[in-house]
Amino acid sequence: MPTRLPKRPRANATAVPADAERPDDASTRTGDPDATYRRKPRQIRGQQRVELLLNAAAAVIAEHGLNAATAEAIAIRARTAKGSLYQFFPNRDAVVAALALRFADELRRIHEKAFATDPRGMPLDRLIDRIVKPLASFHDKNPAFRRVFMTADAPVNSTGAAPNRIRAQLFDSFVDRLDLLFAARNLRLPARERRRAALVSASIGQSLLARRDRATAAEKKPILDDLRRVLWCYLTPLLDPLAASPAASPAASQTAPSARPTTTFKA
Repeated sequence: MPTRLPKRPRANATAVPADAERPDDASTRTGDPDATYRRKPRQIRGQQRVELLLNAAAAVIAEHGLNAATAEAIAIRARTAKGSLYQFFPNRDAVVAALALRFADELRRIHEKAFATDPRGMPLDRLIDRIVKPLASFHDKNPAFRRVFMTADAPVNSTGAAPNRIRAQLFDSFVDRLDLLFAARNLRLPARERRRAALVSASIGQSLLARRDRATAAEKKPILDDLRRVLWCYLTPLLDPLAASPAASPAASQTAPSARPTTTFKA
């Protein structure tokens, strides 16, 4: 009988840390670009190390821009060895993609809380405040957010393109939520018009919040107030048609401007 050869050892084999696990087999087979981790942490210690790296990446990006967030710069900011980064992430783009996912998870929680209310009967300015205020607060607390999601175009299936895909998914989800809220607010609003209003409102909010991120501290509050005013003026005829219709009494029509939102937020 032929002699059975021993199995050859695997080249460049490395020990797997106790606090890490190998990537999911399905993600490996499909080459899922959103599977950002080389090894996803399983124990608390590993999770803390990943959070430390993501916090360091966010700080570098906020202060110096996306291009400055190299693996070495992130490791230095996290006060750890660069090998610690590569233990969990295959490259810098994967760190940025993981940071984008973390931002997305927080935004989804904000969306769920903001839309978890019955919009019927609530004054429109309060309804707008309930959505706009936490989003503005999120932008203030996360100065790296805008830069993470302004990544340059990358191959569609690459890790570098993950933030763009995540941002598109977030936007579509937000438009869907607005569509449902508008439907509950005004049952008579045609579906096509309602969907367009949701798309326009989301686009206005996204654009002005992004502009507010680049504004000076003195400009932040006026831009936020203008965003609320623009949304109120645009949505009143659609969601509060009775309030927007010409009043029979001239005295009644003179009260319309006072209905503008006056609530202010801290910049």
